[in-house]
Parts: sequence; structure tokens; C-alpha cells
Amino acid sequence: MKSHINDDLRGRVALVSGATGGMGSAICARLLDDGMRVVMLGRDVAKLARVHDTLSTKVAERDRISTQVVDMSEPDSVVQAVAEVLNRYGRVTDLVQAAGDGPVASLLETNEGMWEETVQGKLLGTVRLARAVAPGMISAKSGRMVIVNGVFSQEPDPLFPINSTINCALAGFAKAISRDLGKHGIRVNVVNPGATTTPLWDSICRDLAARFGVSPSEINQQVIAKVPLGMLASPADVANTVAFLLSPHAAYINGAAISVDGGATAAV
Repeated sequence: MKSHINDDLRGRVALVSGATGGMGSAICARLLDDGMRVVMLGRDVAKLARVHDTLSTKVAERDRISTQVVDMSEPDSVVQAVAEVLNRYGRVTDLVQAAGDGPVASLLETNEGMWEETVQGKLLGTVRLARAVAPGMISAKSGRMVIVNGVFSQEPDPLFPINSTINCALAGFAKAISRDLGKHGIRVNVVNPGATTTPLWDSICRDLAARFGVSPSEINQQVIAKVPLGMLASPADVANTVAFLLSPHAAYINGAAISVDGGATAAV
């Protein structure tokens, strides 16, 4: 595969959670393209195998891509998964957290289970992964973490109170640890995608369409109409931003949050 801008990433070992999703798999593909060794994290064995098989056909060195089953909502599962990766490769140089999402549901439509699932999977899952890989990065005096969060951290939405809450929490978490880990040569940054053309977005459009009595395509067009650039983000747009933040080209960027939303978010 032809390298993009990040030849300096060759040989690094990246963990990518949520690797079977639309954004996660695009991130894996881009990091492989840059020469990194990529460990795909996910809890669905069949999905991991399917995406692994698809991506591995595009990589000359098949050993540069592997999978690791993990349940982000289970502390022991995260600890064990990272330990197995460290035993296999000796180090983790980069962490990309792209797992977790919440439902389309206003406050009174939510229940304890919905909140608990998203808190455990996306918020505490991120915390667990960061805690598991940080010691090795501190020892190496080098490391990169990128949290794929969302624009609800800047503009909370009443139909997504769970996502809005978790996104705001993750924004605070990333800023806090960036100031702590930065002293050890570890950069922590956030990418906030807006609406992105993934299977998850298709599902959200169907949910919103059923709620408002319109078609999914109408929902999609309404959202596009609010984007100054007149289009939704592609998974590659998100992946390219993640790759940049992991690269030496972003060597002085730490504790930052970059929106990938075509200018749709009005927050300053």
C-alpha cells in the first residue's frame, strides 16, 4: 500500500477500539496504510474476523494486522486484553478509542440500562484503556492517544442526552489526562466527528425518521442542509484526522479537540 504523510509511524503499534465500526475500520485502514502495526479491538468475534479479513487483503505484511477480543464494559477484560497485546508485541505506542455510542432517546425515554451501557462501554471503557496502556507509554516517555468523541460535547442535543453527557465527560477526561501525561511525552487529543456516512448514521436516520414520520433520506438531507460544506463527513475524513494527530506533524498538539463536521457546529 502507498504511504501517505506518516512514514514516521512505520513500526509503531496501535490499539484501535471500535475497530469493526464504520469509523473504526477506516482508521485501521489508514494506519495500516501509514505502515503501523494495528491491533483491532472489539467484542464481536465474527465481526472482528470479517473486518480483519477485508483489511488484511490490502496489506502486504499480513502480520501487521491482528485482532483482540475485549469487552470495554468489563474492567478485567480490558486489563487482560492489553496484557495479551503487550505480551505479543512488547509495547503499545498509540491508542485510538473509537468504541461506544448511545441511543436516540430524549430524557424521559431513557432508562437506567441505556445510561449504564453507554457509561460502562464508552466513558469508563475509555478510562480503562487509557489506564491500561499509560504505564508502558510513561516508561517509554512517548505515546499518543486519540479519543474519537463527538460534536455533542460542544452542542448537546435534547434527542441525545446520553451521548451528550458522555461526550462532555470524555472531553473533560481527555483535557485532564493530557496535562498529566504530557509531562511524560504522551499526547492526548480528541476528534469530534459530526454526522458521518456509516452504518450507524443510517440507523440513526431510520430512528429519527420513524419518530418524525418522514423518510430516512429526508432526515439525511435535512442534516446535510445544515452543513456549510454541503456534505456529510466520510469515515476517511475522520481517519485522516486521527492519523495526523498520531503523526510527528502534530508533535505540539496536546489536549486539543478537532471537529470534523464541515463547519456545522456553531460552538466557538
